Amino acid sequence: MLLPQADIDNFVKIINNNQSFVLTCHTNPDGDALGSTLALCKALNNIGKSATVITPDLAPSFYSWMPGFKTLHTYERETEDCDKLIDAADAILIMDYNDLKRVKTLGEKITSVAHKHLIMIDHHLDPLIDPEVKFSYPEASATCELVYNILKAAQLTNAIDVEVAQNIYTGIITDTGGLSYNSSTPDLYLTVAELLRIGIDKPAIHEKIFNNKTIRRLKLLGYTLSHKLHRIEKYPLAIMTLNAKELEQYNYNTGDTEGFVNYPLQVKDVIATAFIMERPDGVKISMRSKGEFPVNDFLAQQFNGGGHKNAAGANFNGPLEEAVERYTQNIVPYYAKWLKAQTK
Repeated sequence: MLLPQADIDNFVKIINNNQSFVLTCHTNPDGDALGSTLALCKALNNIGKSATVITPDLAPSFYSWMPGFKTLHTYERETEDCDKLIDAADAILIMDYNDLKRVKTLGEKITSVAHKHLIMIDHHLDPLIDPEVKFSYPEASATCELVYNILKAAQLTNAIDVEVAQNIYTGIITDTGGLSYNSSTPDLYLTVAELLRIGIDKPAIHEKIFNNKTIRRLKLLGYTLSHKLHRIEKYPLAIMTLNAKELEQYNYNTGDTEGFVNYPLQVKDVIATAFIMERPDGVKISMRSKGEFPVNDFLAQQFNGGGHKNAAGANFNGPLEEAVERYTQNIVPYYAKWLKAQTK
């Protein structure tokens, strides 16, 4: 991946001329959000810098095996301490998100210290943040891929130890569904090869990512697939929903439903699926697709969401039933219009 030299030079200048850094990621952090922040944090520590990761809310416990996880600070639980860390920092890094709405009240704090150096590293479309240094590359498979290439271009490969490499690989694997989507560039596989040369234990990482579930989560998945998965009749579209009562019944913890949205795509003629879930802070909508069907465009039009062509999400401030109705009423005409355009 070729990165503009001017951006790399500015990144290096900020790193070299400052000592204290705070790295932030989006709410309900996934493997890429955690992998990118923890990897870059450790790399900065390895070159003698003071660096800390702050998440807006609690990170899922099934990522607790990741190097550096125990050093995370949670803004909603440690607001006062986190504010002090941010106030003392020379630079703030915005990782794996491009809109301050994605970090809840942490965004207000970041806005209040906009006079500090701000660096954004992200791979989502249409950034709504304008920092001093911006690495915004939607074509990247994961923010972790960007982190590796930035460190490499900045001639900081000496800072990439096995723990840094492990976190980078975790983000790549989780954000591509095990290299099944958003993962068709040769450069990505060269990056993976280099991480293997550094010494990551690939089988162990896969075991921890894919075989690290609880009985509670598996039961919730079984219920969702058997009772809440519906095919939209006559169309290659599927939908799953969960309400607050159902989540409570299975003692839901943050992250328990991660990956659920992917399962309907195993049906041979389903090309797009949605998972709509009721949460205390609103309704969360996730979509996945196969081939050229652009779920990011659909969610942008209907829910002000975004993401990648085959993997996107949105939030809806309203009842679950209203979100489901809006989805079902609009996905079929959208699909029909898209199909017609494909056959021209």
